[in-house]
Amino acid sequence: MTAGIPMPDCYIALGGNQGNVRETFDRALQRLDAHPDIVVGKLSQWIETTPVGSQTEEIFLNGAAQLSVELSPEALLTELQTVETELGRVREVRWGARTLDLDLLLFDQLILQNDKLTVPHPACWYRRFVLDPLVEIAADVIHPVKQTTIGELQQRLLQRPFVFSLAGLPQAESLALIQELQSRFPAVEFSRWESNELHADPSLVAWFGDENTTTAFESLPLLPRLDASEMRRDTEQIVWLMQSALDFR
Repeated sequence: MTAGIPMPDCYIALGGNQGNVRETFDRALQRLDAHPDIVVGKLSQWIETTPVGSQTEEIFLNGAAQLSVELSPEALLTELQTVETELGRVREVRWGARTLDLDLLLFDQLILQNDKLTVPHPACWYRRFVLDPLVEIAADVIHPVKQTTIGELQQRLLQRPFVFSLAGLPQAESLALIQELQSRFPAVEFSRWESNELHADPSLVAWFGDENTTTAFESLPLLPRLDASEMRRDTEQIVWLMQSALDFR
């Protein structure tokens, strides 16, 4: 470490549902803390969460940790993946069972996107199983893209009714999707953004458009907007998105 020079504060998420997960978390943090360029700081509680998706039914354990590092974001990601592999992580099925998942959520106030890494983690602001542990140790930290605190992002998702607005779809397609989602999530209020049926400030606005869509992603309000364009033809992924944003315990 370089004496006297502040190190970036980073935040990672921990998850797993195979084996003794608490012990695996402890071993992972010990290995990270033993690295000469990483200091493990604050830790959240470990919380049990219902799995999102249909690939596993076993309960997950999730948490968050603060790290101070003297590494580049890419080097930190490599170290996280090395620890995952050493502790038995096998990358086979998305949303599937796993011994350990270490995700880089925030790297100070850096905004970065390349072929290897996106920081902040693109889903950390709306996935409750990530956000709830993170808020325990970083409630006042500013999300550099959303430009509000982690605590405020969580509070928006806790408000009821939860309002989910769909943007960028033709009217018929949007209404058909709303009907299907409403049958699965009866407590959620759904709206078509272009019709402005409900709230001016929904919990989430999912954009399913493309470059030819009249409603541009950038025209949507910053806080609730979510680029869901890759999910447009996959209703199950949209359902998983909803599950991750709602109460999960």
